[in-house]
Amino acid sequence: MSTRLRYPGQPASPGTALGELHRTDRPFPTPTPTPTRVPRQPADAGTGTGTAYGPGGTAADTAAEGAECGCGTGDPATEGSGEPAISGRADASSGTPASASAPAGPSGPRRLTALPAPADAGETAGAPEAGGLVADAFDTAADRLHAVAAGLRARGDEEQADIIEIGGLIARDPDLRQHALRLVAGGADPADAVHEAVDAQARAIAALGDPVLAERAADVRQVGRRVLAVLHGVQEPPPDRPVVLAAREIGAADLLEPGRTVTAALSVTGGPNSHAAIVARSLGIPLLLGVDPLVLDLPDGVETLVNGAAAVVHPAAGERESALAAIAAVRERRAQLAAERHLPARTVDGHPVTLRANVATPADVRAGLLAGADGVGLLRTELPFLDAVRWPSRARHTIALGPVLAPLAGRITTVRTLDFADDKLPPFLSADRPAGRGIGRGLPLMLARPHAFGEQFTALLAAAAGARAELRIMIPMVADVGELRACRALLDRAAAELDLPAPPLGIMVELPEAVRRIDELAREAAFLSLGTNDLTCQLLELDRRDPAAGPASTAHPAVLRAIAAVVAAARTHRRPVSVCGDAAAHPLVLPLLVGLGCDTLSVAPSALDEVRAAVRRLDHTSCREAAAEALVLRTAEQVHHLVRCRLPALPD
Repeated sequence: MSTRLRYPGQPASPGTALGELHRTDRPFPTPTPTPTRVPRQPADAGTGTGTAYGPGGTAADTAAEGAECGCGTGDPATEGSGEPAISGRADASSGTPASASAPAGPSGPRRLTALPAPADAGETAGAPEAGGLVADAFDTAADRLHAVAAGLRARGDEEQADIIEIGGLIARDPDLRQHALRLVAGGADPADAVHEAVDAQARAIAALGDPVLAERAADVRQVGRRVLAVLHGVQEPPPDRPVVLAAREIGAADLLEPGRTVTAALSVTGGPNSHAAIVARSLGIPLLLGVDPLVLDLPDGVETLVNGAAAVVHPAAGERESALAAIAAVRERRAQLAAERHLPARTVDGHPVTLRANVATPADVRAGLLAGADGVGLLRTELPFLDAVRWPSRARHTIALGPVLAPLAGRITTVRTLDFADDKLPPFLSADRPAGRGIGRGLPLMLARPHAFGEQFTALLAAAAGARAELRIMIPMVADVGELRACRALLDRAAAELDLPAPPLGIMVELPEAVRRIDELAREAAFLSLGTNDLTCQLLELDRRDPAAGPASTAHPAVLRAIAAVVAAARTHRRPVSVCGDAAAHPLVLPLLVGLGCDTLSVAPSALDEVRAAVRRLDHTSCREAAAEALVLRTAEQVHHLVRCRLPALPD
């Protein structure tokens, strides 16, 4: 009987989930094993014809595609009027589907097993055999990707299937594999040959002048990792099998990578306001931080239960049954909440609240609209470029924006310009970062490169006009009016170039400096949006990675007083004001925001049903009274107690 192991942690995204452990940053074994080659059967998929792998974006361009799994309590109801989907995603690009774990022929599935270490570089007698191993590894990776794409296409997920199919084409690219085979023929170790060939082609593609092809470098490297995994005998979990990811530091890309049905994630480091934590809450994936590093030594595939503030490996039968019952109860509750989507978000005493969605991908938009969002209150634009090697061009922005804006015709769509930070830092900024220092605010970096910033404005205007979306542009991390005016000059120039009217230009209020200058900023900005994640950290002097920096901390009286000042300035200058931080979905903060006058809330699609239900059970007068009392308290804990006493029906 397997030993039960418990690993406590800090829940950055709460929920209950069950799945097989999968470490995302596990090193490949060394020295490199040499697998025995078993003759492969002919593949049904076609062959690639070079390095032009298709018109779509990289996997990150359309990350977070779909949410349809059954082993967690964190994910939104995104699939219409039937049973709501729960924690995890059913998209695919790496790993092997259950029906295609090893492409089979008349003799059955092909398998690779380890042999002794490879010959020295000077010994070439084994080169033909090694070359066959490399060819088989490329073919196996391609077969798996094409099988996953076919499965996605069969269920109507054409958009994601196209993305996966690009990986299959890369794996069949004759130039890539011939480079590796030439190196093997010269005596190189198979894995070293694949690594060198992939690296050379990725660097060559990244250096191309064509902005679309240049971004294929990340795709080539991703396929290279899959080919290496085949050579090393490392098995990716099938895309339809629920997994609990583990890593020293879980990144947003780990949660978003196609090909994984992620039910939960465990991270040794990281903070509740890190980009990964925000994405986890957006997807409804339970995430534990500060987990014991020993969890990284566990083998992949062990059953893992994430529940509350702990992960349990090899859970007892009773724990497993309780978890499954909790998951079923959450599924039932989500179905009940989804049935209320036609009802208005209005308090019991008739006060209306507008609900919008925080999105980054086409799937987010579809989920938000399905859940009854009035529009988009925050469209994150930096996600597709976290692996970019150069500032994104207008063409790259257009490719990323088009599918996201397409469903939003006639709807308010608030797009935030690029918002890079130390926990979401692309390669083209990493090189410029001083040793041992962070990049600080992203806005000064944007303004220091007016051409690159102008490219985004131009792409936004053109893409929104094509989609007929009601565009509003939002600038993050604004500190003073001078920065806002500089942004407006770039926007006006882009609008004049396209002969289009300039859309409303607003700001995210995230800095103490902005709060101090809020009257002046409200006079200049077309609208204000409270970014409570960063605002809370800044005002309370918390690092985004600090466990105390979660959404509940927005209830601190100092933060509430800042929010009240922003709302007052917005009213003075008759500007719309909204909240787009995670605090808008927190049950102990939501009533305070409504009571302070924040009548537009933008939350993750997964939270829309819950927020609507909470609003419909609130009394606006009671919220105003509680908020007024909270402003004069001293701690967030005192405010939490106040809300529980005044509004006991709300869940904690």
